[in-house]
Amino acid sequence: MNPKIKQIIITILIVGGIIALYQYGYPGAPNIENVSISQIKNMVASGEIKELSVDKSKVVATDNQDKKFSAFLESGAKLSDYEITADKVKIEVIDPEKGSFLPTFLTVILPFLLVAGFLYFMLKGAQGANMRAMNFGKSRAQLYEGKNRITFSDVAGAQESKQELQEVVEFLRYPQKFLRLGAEIPKGVLLVGPPGTGKTLIARAVAGEAGVPFFSVSASEFVEMFVGVGAARTRDIFQKAKKNAPAILFIDELDAIGRQRGSGLGGSHDEREQTLNQILVEMDGFEVDSKVVVVAASVTGDTAILIRDPRQGVKLISIGEFVDDYYRTGEEGIEKSISGIEVLGFEKKTSRNRLLKNNLYFGKSAFMPVKSVFRHKVNEIYEIEYLGGKIRTTGNHSLFVKTSDGIIKKKYVCKMNPRDVLVGFPNKEGKKRKGFRRIKSCEFNSEFNLELPLWQPLFVKSEPIKNIYQYVLAQTNTISQTKLGEEVGFSQRTIGKWQQGICEPRVLSRNYYQHKDVLPERVKVTPNLMRLFGYYVAEGYSRKELDFCLGSHEIEIIKDIKILMKEIFGLEPDKIYHRETAINIIYYSKPLAEFFAYHCGQGAHNKHLPAFLFEAPKEYFVDFLKGYANGDGCFVKKGKNKGNLVLISVSKQLLLELNWLSRMHGFEPSFSEFEAREGRRIKNGKPLKKSKAYRLEFWKTTNPFNNLDRQWSLHPLALVKKVTKLPFNGFVYDLCGCENEAFFAGEKPILASNTNRPDVLDPALLRPGRFDRRVILDLPDKKEREEILKIHYQKKPMAKKIDTGKIAAGTAGMSGADLKNMVNEAAIFAARNNKKEISQSDLHWAVEKVLLGPERKSRVLSKHEKEIIAYHEAGHAIVGHILPGTDPVHKISIISRGLTLGYTWSLPGEDIHLYSKEKFEDQISQMLGGRVAEELIFKSVTTGASNDLKQATKIARDMVTRYGMSDKLGPMTLGEREELIFLGKELAEHKTYSEKIAAKIDDEISKIICEAEKKTKIILQKHRHKLNKIAKILLIKETIEGEEFKALFGARQMNVKIQIVPPKAIATGQANVK
Repeated sequence: MNPKIKQIIITILIVGGIIALYQYGYPGAPNIENVSISQIKNMVASGEIKELSVDKSKVVATDNQDKKFSAFLESGAKLSDYEITADKVKIEVIDPEKGSFLPTFLTVILPFLLVAGFLYFMLKGAQGANMRAMNFGKSRAQLYEGKNRITFSDVAGAQESKQELQEVVEFLRYPQKFLRLGAEIPKGVLLVGPPGTGKTLIARAVAGEAGVPFFSVSASEFVEMFVGVGAARTRDIFQKAKKNAPAILFIDELDAIGRQRGSGLGGSHDEREQTLNQILVEMDGFEVDSKVVVVAASVTGDTAILIRDPRQGVKLISIGEFVDDYYRTGEEGIEKSISGIEVLGFEKKTSRNRLLKNNLYFGKSAFMPVKSVFRHKVNEIYEIEYLGGKIRTTGNHSLFVKTSDGIIKKKYVCKMNPRDVLVGFPNKEGKKRKGFRRIKSCEFNSEFNLELPLWQPLFVKSEPIKNIYQYVLAQTNTISQTKLGEEVGFSQRTIGKWQQGICEPRVLSRNYYQHKDVLPERVKVTPNLMRLFGYYVAEGYSRKELDFCLGSHEIEIIKDIKILMKEIFGLEPDKIYHRETAINIIYYSKPLAEFFAYHCGQGAHNKHLPAFLFEAPKEYFVDFLKGYANGDGCFVKKGKNKGNLVLISVSKQLLLELNWLSRMHGFEPSFSEFEAREGRRIKNGKPLKKSKAYRLEFWKTTNPFNNLDRQWSLHPLALVKKVTKLPFNGFVYDLCGCENEAFFAGEKPILASNTNRPDVLDPALLRPGRFDRRVILDLPDKKEREEILKIHYQKKPMAKKIDTGKIAAGTAGMSGADLKNMVNEAAIFAARNNKKEISQSDLHWAVEKVLLGPERKSRVLSKHEKEIIAYHEAGHAIVGHILPGTDPVHKISIISRGLTLGYTWSLPGEDIHLYSKEKFEDQISQMLGGRVAEELIFKSVTTGASNDLKQATKIARDMVTRYGMSDKLGPMTLGEREELIFLGKELAEHKTYSEKIAAKIDDEISKIICEAEKKTKIILQKHRHKLNKIAKILLIKETIEGEEFKALFGARQMNVKIQIVPPKAIATGQANVK
């Protein structure tokens, strides 16, 4: 039966059943009046009732006018008890056991069938939506067998690839021929090539040639949210293929699951790797490969990160301390999901230039959410020592490096080189003026407004006592006071006073604390409070009292503390204790002592910044720093560092927090540690033992007190100094799922990457016995493009006079899929114009649309802008026509296409594989033709040449650094490029040469471009009248075809040489053209 008809019938049955059920359940509201059984008795006695019907205890009476009345008998009663007998009225008793089947069917069976049917179709629909509830472990591979068979004759081009795969076909056809000689067929063939080159098609052709079943499945279908599903589907598809052996199993986009193991977010235990391991087992015939090395990537546990927790606020913490809380002892290799936690990373910035929009630029530092954490053990790490700090990480972890033009890229640690520039914090842009670099600091909330509860820290510490007190009150008159006292650890007398309401625990009552009527309920966070916190962190003690200990000579600081305490808390010192060289300012206030300790810590080794200070504006930070520096800081008085501000502390955590916060505000101190000598004295106190201490130093240009609105920096960038590989035995850690795949890390923060998956296949997949045969499918050449076009012409009404060779010549760089799309676009265009055949002009139109984008005639340009574009494109065309190293001009247009305002389209006469130095120089000259024409005619230049300049600069740089075409530097390659295995796709580039060589490279690039510009000026000055003529024609016609342009300008001369003459001759129009 037709599926659509079947679906209609089922729908009608379901709807009909629902209607029948409704009609039976709600037959309408009959006119039945409810009365008492006594009323019915009286009506029977008076002869008004002609018939009674009895259904168990319900009685329905019908009178002589057919009006109905209903009543209910009492429990156990009969009609005869009410003197109602058959001789007085007709009585019908309904037997429930002889009821109709229809009510039972409609009320019981039909609802059950409807629900069961609904669930069946829901499950079936869910299966169709790739959510097969009952078949999660079944693969969804498609089997192509018999019908629609494809052979090599259906695949145009790719002759070498087909030849290489022919032996696989022969083995599948005649296996004994090879087995007699002991040969083994490759178990796996890896088809590698750009998108659209026919990898899937040629795989099906192998199956078609061999006459064997072809199973096709996408690698992404092995990945599921449930653990083990991917591995189960792998087993299922291999079992299907084995049952149909010999067969071909094609896994499309293998790199979705075949990337190197151990580099994923979930280590070696995630779902993708289970699937990959199962593929390896199946291809080995269930033999275990013990040579697989799982390499993971993370940073060591002592690496500092800045997190924001909604419960605890902002906190600087080592990544190990943070991540370890999510794991049990000894647990590793399992990714742990977290929520609500953010880490300091960055927001990316998009370039306004549409040609650079895919580049990654640093926008600003910001907190970004973390999705999960991960830890595992490794036996080696890399230590990166950079200017101002060091970080230790695994070799295939990524750090961000910055190029000279401000682009930031990830780079594997094992590929790091000295002189690489890490992305430091605060981020600094490239040089802007006289060696200064613009700083990009964090953005803070200018409307910051916060009040702190003063009593809360005290009562938070007393929470256990509060729980005991509430428990004692709840047990009043239930448990004896003596037994309660023994249970909770208080005397029977205390328990009795609590229960009688005489008193409450002292720690829970404000009445027991001095200054209870003076201290405010809440304290507003102000710069003054921050300065007082700074004094406390440097010189304060928190016990039962709050104590500031200062030198007796620090009169101004003592005065400032007194004023601030009075202004903020309303308190005067309870005691001022004078010693020989020191003064203690003491406030006997336990709530106040707990308040300071809660926000800033207690004890010299445990002091820290208030968490909210990381989100407060700059003035709050500066006042805190003033307070702290007045206590534990000093200015260098002599030497080369004279004027520098130095802060010293035994608390590493405190100075690291100050280091990070300073950098968030755009100031760049240096952090270091040293050993304080034994026997030293502080303020003439007793001799101290040797200890480790830490120093934070602000240089004169980075001192927040001298340069509050600092926007420029003279500080050097975070250059890599040394990369060392070290043995290591311990956990390494990673944050997973951060936005932009980055977070700041380290004592001097740099930008680390939280992604560590190299985009290559696992080496275990590529060893002999698995995917040991690699077939490369490259883009087709001109001859192959002709063959591909002819195949796509089939089954399409083509005009008789189609020059396929011309179309193939104009589609250089297109893949087979691109050519198919182009022919389809031509068919659509022909149909839109009501044609019955596809003509040559339709194909040309389709080529332009695919290569250049659709026409945008609706884009409105001013008359002046059109004139600029006309001269710009005319300049490109004339220079391209004159110089022999460029391709012939095919078309010039000032009609917008895609993102371009106009275009000059040149087509090569044949495919080119080798480029000479002269050809590159001529191409650069043609690229500069538009800009030079603008400058020549309008005496100014526009942004229209931005892409031309970018491409010209790239060619010039490649000439110098890749192809050895510089006379000054000689035949050498400068710089290294990281590439994907087999694909040849560049990931990153880094310098392997000195700054001196870099300057020479820049000089050579500038020389190449300047000489090309001079050559272009000579040509356009000589042919200025033709430049004007072509531009005017473009303004009228908007488009000039190649033949028309050739007729206007004349045939090309392939032996033209342009001799660059001194500037004076150029200025007077004297150009020597041979």
